[in-house]
Amino acid sequence: MTPSTPDAPAPSNAMQAHNAHRHAPDHPAVLTTPHHDNADLGRSVLAWPAWLRVASVLPVVLVLWLAVWWANGGVAL
Repeated sequence: MTPSTPDAPAPSNAMQAHNAHRHAPDHPAVLTTPHHDNADLGRSVLAWPAWLRVASVLPVVLVLWLAVWWANGGVAL
């Protein structure tokens, strides 16, 4: 018995219901719904090497450090 048959038992939870539900490849839900798979990790910051993550944060930390130094009177030098 498959989930698409009318006398199939109801899935026990929402995840099973979602996994049993399939659309045709050209269905609008397939074309617009983001699916979280490994292809999305290439755009994630967490997929970057550690040195690149640190290098990308350093300019922000430097600007914030200089702003605090300036606010504490360091600009009077």
